[in-house]
Amino acid sequence: MTALEKKINTTIRLTADVKQYLDEMKGSVSASEFIETMLSYFERNGVDPRTSINGKFKTLELQGIERIIKIIRAIEKDKIDKLLPASESHSDDLLKQADKQVTQLKAEVERLKKASAPDVVGRNKLGQVVRLLENAFDQKNFKKAEKGTDYFVAPVYLEMLLYKVKEICS
Repeated sequence: MTALEKKINTTIRLTADVKQYLDEMKGSVSASEFIETMLSYFERNGVDPRTSINGKFKTLELQGIERIIKIIRAIEKDKIDKLLPASESHSDDLLKQADKQVTQLKAEVERLKKASAPDVVGRNKLGQVVRLLENAFDQKNFKKAEKGTDYFVAPVYLEMLLYKVKEICS
């Protein structure tokens, strides 16, 4: 046998608690196979257990918040600004589209809240954003059109909303 073909066994020291935990986690595979699987998982996914894993979740959360801000900007630019000069029948369609995007935005916020469960500070920020959006899009905050079911939104109101979201996220 050559040196490459021969595997050398090494003994490692574990506390009794760690040994018990390892035995529970590994199931029917050997400890060596289980540890090898863990190490290759860390390598493949770029996770270093010596550093905080929350850093990766934090990055994902920040990316999600940036997507939320982009969605809000899209609502402002593409939908709500067009409501003011639009005809009544056309503005109904635009309002429905804006409502749909707001619903998507709320769903995205909820998804991000669930995805960032380990990060309490991030969850609190997302909760603030959700409450802000719920209050901001309450119909009481908008002037109702004389005819139909349309509501008018001042661009300044949307700018304030974006400012508050950015303030919460920073």
